[in-house]
Amino acid sequence: MKHTNIILLGGSGFVGKHLAIELAQRGYQVTLPCRRPHRLHALTVLPNIRLLQANIMDQTELTALCKNQHAVFNLVGILNESRKTSFRRMHVDFLKSIVHACQTNGIKRLCHVSALGANQARGSSQYLRTKGEGENLLHTFGQNKLNVTSFQPSVIFGPDDSFINRFATILKLCLGAFPLACPSSRFSPVYINDAVRIMADSIDNPDSFSKRYPLCGPETFTLKQIVEMIRQAQHSRCKIIGLPNALSRIQALILQNLPGKLFTMDNYRSLQTPSTCTDKAQACPTSLSGYLQGLSSQYNRRPLHDEYRKQMKR
Repeated sequence: MKHTNIILLGGSGFVGKHLAIELAQRGYQVTLPCRRPHRLHALTVLPNIRLLQANIMDQTELTALCKNQHAVFNLVGILNESRKTSFRRMHVDFLKSIVHACQTNGIKRLCHVSALGANQARGSSQYLRTKGEGENLLHTFGQNKLNVTSFQPSVIFGPDDSFINRFATILKLCLGAFPLACPSSRFSPVYINDAVRIMADSIDNPDSFSKRYPLCGPETFTLKQIVEMIRQAQHSRCKIIGLPNALSRIQALILQNLPGKLFTMDNYRSLQTPSTCTDKAQACPTSLSGYLQGLSSQYNRRPLHDEYRKQMKR
């Protein structure tokens, strides 16, 4: 069955925007509800992407939005809790709302983005435990009511990500040294275009039903190695200082109480679980190191110009 009409929940973020474009280019009719559709106006260049202003956290509104849809793709997730929302509400309770909306509208196909390391019983953080609980909930319903596929990506990188660009901004502002928490944490970063291609491939593939797919890139790095590569791409002189475990905890305790919550204790606990894949056959092809080498001139052209001038004087 061709699932022509697809609704993306939580599609206003980094992954959602790229997935919407990938699906639209394949001919799907994509509905993307969000609170501020004007921020996604660039997506309307593709005529089969429809932006709607909506509150998907309202059960009645969510159920109405799913009417006449053939498949639901859920990308809703948060990295930090706030006064208004919690991990449980976003990663577990909201999935119950999605199941209800699917059952009410007779929708059988549901794809879900979880996280690498998600584990309801043994997750190292509340983030990973609730991600695992929500994923298990969907697959339990999927045994006889829904055709569920879930994806467990490592950190996802790309031109407009919040991972590389966050560190790039910090390093740009760095005056001398950057104290990096959890420097030995391990990742197998996956490129955004590789990730959304696999997600889109699964929608009409019955072999993907009831499956959970880890998504990793071809290389594994420590967090410090990744930040060092970003520093080199920027030609930054900032020194990266990896903090020991005790100081990493202290940094989290301090920063989680500041505006913006750049780093929290739950983030710290998540970083204790390697975000890597054991099966290299599942690795996506695009390497982070190659990607960052290509960005070298974009971050800072002046050192390249200086080197060119030196060569011309010889």
